[in-house]
Amino acid sequence: MKTAVKELYERLWETDKDKFTWIAILDDILEKEKEQIVNAYKEGCYDGGFFDEKWDEERAKEYYNETYGGE
Repeated sequence: MKTAVKELYERLWETDKDKFTWIAILDDILEKEKEQIVNAYKEGCYDGGFFDEKWDEERAKEYYNETYGGE
């Protein structure tokens, strides 16, 4: 699995140097980064023994938003 940063670098390297295309790629990669962080949080809840029955996707997104200022 590629990290979001690695994919961003590869896609920008291979595309024309167009600001609008780069912005579209960045937006796509930021969404993937969020997904990776949310999944890591979820896995940490299971693996670290912090899992409780109230865990859900919204809680992971809340963590992301509080930590990284996302939406």
